[in-house]
Amino acid sequence: MKIIIPFFAIGLFMISSAAKAQIGIDKLNYNWSRIENDLPVVLGGNEVANGDANKDGAVLIKGNANIPTVQGVQYLLPGSPGNLKQINLEAKYYQYDLSYVKFKMQLFDVTDNIVLAETADFVAKIQGEVATASLSYVFKPSNKHDQIAVRFVREDDLNPVRILAIDCLKVNGKFVKIKK
Repeated sequence: MKIIIPFFAIGLFMISSAAKAQIGIDKLNYNWSRIENDLPVVLGGNEVANGDANKDGAVLIKGNANIPTVQGVQYLLPGSPGNLKQINLEAKYYQYDLSYVKFKMQLFDVTDNIVLAETADFVAKIQGEVATASLSYVFKPSNKHDQIAVRFVREDDLNPVRILAIDCLKVNGKFVKIKK
C-alpha cells in the first residue's frame, strides 16, 4: 500500500503539470505589452457592448514607431500549444479617434520569431463603431513547446492621430483580462 500512494501522487502531479502547460488565459498576470518598445500599454476608451460585461475599457494602439510591422500590442499566451490542435481568436475593436486606422491580427510564434497566421487588413472607419476580428489556426508539431502571442499590428501610414481600441479578446471562447 505504501508503494501505490507515491506512484499515484507522481501520476497525478504529471497529469496536472501537463494540463497547466496548455495554452490558456492567465487570470493572475498582465500579459499585454507593446511590440515597438517597453513603454506600458495604453488603456482607455469606453466600455462597448461586446458581451464581456467587464467595464474594463480597451487597450489602445497608438505610438511613435516608424515601421508598421512593429507598431502594435501583443498578448503573450501562457503555456505552449502542447497537444492543443486549434486556437480560435476573436477580438472586438473600434476606431478611438476621428481618423481611420488599418491593422491585422496575428498569431505569432515568439520562440521562432515568425507569424503563424494573420488576418487580412481590417479598417476601422467610423469612430466608436464596434467590429469583430476573428482568426483560427491549427498548430503544427513544430509549435508544440513554443511561446505564442496574439498581436494587433498597425498596417497604415502610422499617423499618430490614428488610434485603434481593442475592447476585448477571446481565446477559445474565454475572455482575456484587458485592465491591470
